[in-house]
Amino acid sequence: MDATATLQAAVRRPQSAASDPQPAQVTQSRILSLLADLPPESLAFVEQLVLFLHDRVQSPTPRVAKEERAPYLYPTVPVPPSLVDGLVGMMPPVGGDALADTEALYDQV
Repeated sequence: MDATATLQAAVRRPQSAASDPQPAQVTQSRILSLLADLPPESLAFVEQLVLFLHDRVQSPTPRVAKEERAPYLYPTVPVPPSLVDGLVGMMPPVGGDALADTEALYDQV
């Protein structure tokens, strides 16, 4: 089914009995005239858009992406840099070369 036929099929869906058919017909003709004015290379995009809208309407429940959260949230408390100065010198010097220290640990095993 090409893009024009897809859009026409989507536009010509029967309306519910409660809706007024006049505005629906005006909207359908306006959409079809806009479609006729589009260049042929844009019809593939229109088809994708109509299929997306069709899936959204047919879906019984809206698809809402849930935000993934960590199971535990720890508050971040800003600390002035002067408090970090007190931590300097608490740990004895280890050598400063993490790769060499790690290799030395594995060499001992």
